Amino acid sequence: MMNIKMNHSHGFLILLLASMLLKGCATTQYGNFIQNPSLQASQSMAMDAAAQIDRLYPAATTQFSIAHAVNDAFGQTLVEKLRVSGFAVQEIPESSIEQFLFVAPQLDAEHKAGLRLSYIVDQSDDLYHANLMIGDTRLSRAFVARADSIHPAGLWVKKEE
Repeated sequence: MMNIKMNHSHGFLILLLASMLLKGCATTQYGNFIQNPSLQASQSMAMDAAAQIDRLYPAATTQFSIAHAVNDAFGQTLVEKLRVSGFAVQEIPESSIEQFLFVAPQLDAEHKAGLRLSYIVDQSDDLYHANLMIGDTRLSRAFVARADSIHPAGLWVKKEE
């Protein structure tokens, strides 16, 4: 009888570990995933993204809370342009970054004051993708790299959940 209980305990433990591992795999990672992005391309996409946010949200009354590290040119330019336009932007403290490595970001009460803003920037050949997540709204735009510049490859797409 004790042998059967041990087997059930081991099975439960294995199931628990497997579910934890799968949750870690399903967690969305945020930030800039372009290998060696050019400063000009990152800044150009970020300025375009900030201009789109400025069209959709009232600057003086909107606060954004960024729940991931802003350590790339795209993120830094986006935050700077939003602040210059009159938005309040709160970044997560560097000391809290480690806790978000394998877990989806959970904002504390202080960070819940504004709309949650996250971004993913990635690349497929010479096509770049900027994806912004603002609360339940998703904004996406493709950009194409030509010679020394980057240009929009279409309009901004807005999806509300």
